[in-house]
Amino acid sequence: MKPTYLSLAKISVLAGLFLISACSSEEDANPTDQLNETEETAQEMDLTATLEDVDEVALTGFQRNGFTDRTLVTLEEDLCERVKIEWLPNEKKMIIDFGEGCTSPRGVTRKGKIIVSYTGRYWAPGTVITTTFENYYVDDRKIEGVRVVTNEGFNSNDRFFTFKTVVEGGKITWPDGTFRTFESRHTKRVFLPNENRGIIYAVNGGSRGVNRKGNQYAVEITSPLIFAERCIRTGIRMPSEGVMVIRVETRGAIEVDFGSDSCDREVSITFNGNTRTVTLPRS
Repeated sequence: MKPTYLSLAKISVLAGLFLISACSSEEDANPTDQLNETEETAQEMDLTATLEDVDEVALTGFQRNGFTDRTLVTLEEDLCERVKIEWLPNEKKMIIDFGEGCTSPRGVTRKGKIIVSYTGRYWAPGTVITTTFENYYVDDRKIEGVRVVTNEGFNSNDRFFTFKTVVEGGKITWPDGTFRTFESRHTKRVFLPNENRGIIYAVNGGSRGVNRKGNQYAVEITSPLIFAERCIRTGIRMPSEGVMVIRVETRGAIEVDFGSDSCDREVSITFNGNTRTVTLPRS
């Protein structure tokens, strides 16, 4: 009987080794299995926040040159003292130059140039604003692409403007050389301030591209992402509300819930049926 027991033991060991080897091979063949959903969420959120920051920088440039309607809203500036804004009305162009880099009062470090072309005043329905970049960096992340923002009009009942935003050839590169490409289509409602609150942005739409690991991804906003001026003023450029879903090739959906009216980097992430609350790092 002893030989029989020894054979069974050997078979069990060999089977276990085979399973371990198979799992290791499968993991090596599928790099997306190593994907960290928190990291993926942080990358997408920092990208979204950076694009919102670009819009605010452009609006600040319009304000400084009196090319907005101050009776509607005046945005609180967050530019460093060394920034240079070149206004070229004959060319309908503005160049916002941060030079070799400087840090704003809210702690955002920008360098390089944002080049803005426009067809009319910022708040005028029908105005199209096209933004490109020249060696432009935000907090050491290089931003590339063409962003086109179209003013689609004003809703006088609920007091908001609607802007259509499109990004083509978008790319964000981190200091370690890894990058995330993206193209996006969003609709943004800008609610004017009232006696109870400041400006609120409500963003809908989605984007797609290739992440830092080389995997294709797509993002869909399933409940509007709400950016509140009161949060932005504290340096938290994160949605205070809203839900988005990130889908990465060969993976399940990552659902990200930003909570309800909060000013922090805390989110609830649901993946493979499991939900956990995390504080997003800056990527």
